[in-house]
Amino acid sequence: MKKIIGITVIAMLISLNITAQKNNKQQRNRSDFTPEQMATLKVKKMTLDLDLNDSQQKEIYAIEKTNAEERVKIRTQMRANRDNGVQLSSDEKFELQQTRLDKMIAHKAALKTILTKDQFTKWEENMNSRKRDGKKQLAQNKQKGKKGGNQQGRQNNNRI
Repeated sequence: MKKIIGITVIAMLISLNITAQKNNKQQRNRSDFTPEQMATLKVKKMTLDLDLNDSQQKEIYAIEKTNAEERVKIRTQMRANRDNGVQLSSDEKFELQQTRLDKMIAHKAALKTILTKDQFTKWEENMNSRKRDGKKQLAQNKQKGKKGGNQQGRQNNNRI
């Protein structure tokens, strides 16, 4: 009886370990896109959702490409800091947040000039629903006792 229980426990641990490794591999594969590819995908999603014309697509592509390049640069910097064990001070965190919010304001203003009034309204509604979805996901993760977000929550944030 003890042998059967022991074998069952070992089998469960092995299966959990394999599942965790698969999730890590999926997470790493998702970040292999180049900034151009990320911008192209974002523009195509926005075109489907907002019915963008060709000139709007070109203008938004340029904006999204620069945003994607900046995100890649920041992500590599943050990974390097994490790997080296560097902790940011509260002033540095404040500066990062302030810079991020300034970029968001500039992005919104640029989209407001490119999109029509109806398109911009629809885009804002989509942004608000993404915020609500993200907050729901955070609340669910806190209830489950998870740190940060899960794979599904990150996928939801990749919407327009």
